[in-house]
This record gives sequence, C-alpha cells and structure tokens, in this order.
Amino acid sequence: MFCPQCGKEVGDDQLFCQHCGAKLRGEEAPADEAVQQPAGREKTAWEDRETRGFFGGLFSTMNDSLFRPSEFFKKMPVTGGLTDPLLYALIVGMVGMMFSYFWQIVTQGAMQNMMPGMPYGSGQDMLQGVGLALLAFFSPFLIIIGLFVTAGILHLCLMLVKGARTGFETTFRVVSYGYSAYVFLIVPFCGNLLAGVWAIVLYIIGLREAHETTGGKAAFAVFLPVIVCCGLGLLALAVIFGAAAGSLGMILQQMQK
Repeated sequence: MFCPQCGKEVGDDQLFCQHCGAKLRGEEAPADEAVQQPAGREKTAWEDRETRGFFGGLFSTMNDSLFRPSEFFKKMPVTGGLTDPLLYALIVGMVGMMFSYFWQIVTQGAMQNMMPGMPYGSGQDMLQGVGLALLAFFSPFLIIIGLFVTAGILHLCLMLVKGARTGFETTFRVVSYGYSAYVFLIVPFCGNLLAGVWAIVLYIIGLREAHETTGGKAAFAVFLPVIVCCGLGLLALAVIFGAAAGSLGMILQQMQK
C-alpha cells in the first residue's frame, strides 16, 4: 500500500510510514483508506473515458503524453491494471503501422511511375493486398509481445541502477502510453524517424516521473539496450566481414598456386 501522507510505498502490516513517520492505521487513518494511489496521481483521460468519452479520452491522452509528457507521467497512476494502457497502445500502434505500410505502398507506386520499364504488374498488387491483410491480422499480437518485451527489458535495466521505485506495472504503463509517439508514423517519409526518437524521449521522461527516479537512471535504462544491440550488430558485421576476407584470401592463394 501507499502512505496517504507522502505517497511512498510501505508494507501492508506497518503502523507508521518509514519515510515520513505518518500514522497508517488507527482512528485517523483506517487500513482501507491507506490503500490508494500516491499523492498527486489521478486517472489518465483514457482511463476516465466513461466521463470523457472514447475519442475524447483517446485524443486527450495522446495530446498530453506527446506534448506535456512530464506533467502527464507525473500524474499517471502507477497501478490500476494493464488492460487500459495495453488497449491504448494497441489502438495507437495499429493506426501507426497501417499508415506506415500505406506510405510504403505509395512510395513504391511512385517509383513504378518513375521507372515504367520495371517488371511490375497485377501479381505485385496482389502481394501488397495480401501483405496488408497479414499485417492487420498479426499486428495486435506483435504489439502486445513488443509491449511486454520492451517493458521487461527497461524495468530490468532500471533495476540494475536501483531506479525502479515501484513494480513492473509502472514500467509497462510508461511503455504503453509512450506508444503515443507512433502516431507520427502518419507522417510520410520521416515518420519512422520521428516516432523512434520521440518514443525514446517519452520513455526517459516517463520512467523518471513514474518511478520518481533521476533522469540519468532513466536514460541508462533506455539507452543500454540500444547500445547493446548496436554493439552486437557491429560484432556480427565484423565477424561476417572477417569470414568474407578470410575466404577471399584463401581463394587468392589457390589462384596463385
């Protein structure tokens, strides 16, 4: 449960908060009143869509998380279940992926017009239609898997630097609402770059505010997986080029003989 005075997490059986000394049980603070969100946190507009409406809650949450992320994640509830944030990420992620695929088709069509001699035809159009159908079918599963994997990695990295002040659910909520960045995929040509960069920004700010940790620890948790992936990629390229160079050297030696 959380202390009603300072908002920090405390044990369910404690009588006093070890952080601020406030009394948690008794006539002044019954046990059932002590279990609440940390002070200053409230439902997001999306989680309050019963009063705001579906589209009102969706667009308000998108606007706040994109353009006022510090305020948004500072007020975002750190508990309350995974269903609402997961559903939000599914909707925004699906829309973004469909637009991204649409712009790929448009770009390919423009290239066909510029190079009419290339062997394009109805067969390729059919493949594009099949690809769009497969994307629509598998996208929800890919997004859900991506949410849990990303949140798991970020939470593990945050734990490494002792920056995880609350549980996995908090990190999952940050990642889910951080999917707001993928709305930039509707922008042609540079949408992927905008979405990727802004998602990193939202994750850093979100982890910092939701876990009430430092910006350095939040940045470490976000950039460490990127650095590791880049390092593994460079290592793989080095191995491939090394093997290719060795094979080429052996072929040249045999030719000289």
